[in-house]
Amino acid sequence: NLTHDHTIKKRRIDSLITLIPASNSAFPLESLGILQRLGKISISEPALTVFSSSWYLLQVETRDLGDVYKIRVTCDDVPGFEGWHLKSFHLEELHTKQELNFDCNCWLSLNREDKELVKEFPAVNEDQKTLPVYKYVVSVHIGDHWEAETFANVYITLYGKRGDTGMRKLHTSLAKGRKFQRNKVDSFLVEAVSLSHLQKVVIGHDGEGYGAGMYLKMVTVKESQDSDKEWVFPWWNWLDTHLGLCETVCEVVTV
Repeated sequence: NLTHDHTIKKRRIDSLITLIPASNSAFPLESLGILQRLGKISISEPALTVFSSSWYLLQVETRDLGDVYKIRVTCDDVPGFEGWHLKSFHLEELHTKQELNFDCNCWLSLNREDKELVKEFPAVNEDQKTLPVYKYVVSVHIGDHWEAETFANVYITLYGKRGDTGMRKLHTSLAKGRKFQRNKVDSFLVEAVSLSHLQKVVIGHDGEGYGAGMYLKMVTVKESQDSDKEWVFPWWNWLDTHLGLCETVCEVVTV
């Protein structure tokens, strides 16, 4: 194995935010992913310097990040959390004084707008093309088998030539009725900075509830609801602790 001696760099991360609920409640920001290659910086309230009710400043040490092309922000779904309005992020590399700005202006909330606790934002600078943001249509096809349905929480990660989406909970189906039922197709919108050509998905469930296992036929993904291009990820097997491969998570490549 080759070991690379990466240069340690400091980046100052300012976030201009409006925090809902008030600051005496649980701080909702779980992690900030700064993406060139996959990276994740965990942020907790004690690590932040609070300048006002809207400004937070964090200084962290990271390895050389290369060319940052997006960030991903994730919130915890804590009891009583009504939502968090994120206006912008500002990143500054302290040695070179290089800056990146991310205009966000969105809610991270299960009760507002997109009903999402995960958001991605492309980097905007003069030296590289700003990548588009897509609302991928992820369709989960459940098989026609006895007890093929599940009431568990289902999660998916999309992988492409340009990174991944991080793990996303599939909680709001575009189809009516209960999700993940026998012989049903549920479609979900997963918003992310363009992944380029999709290569694989990782999908699974948390095993919650009686008879949590499910029979998954396939997952299909489109870049948008109007797109003709579709990626197919066939599985035709159980995601169950007692049936099939006795696993609740699978990795499937496209055909």
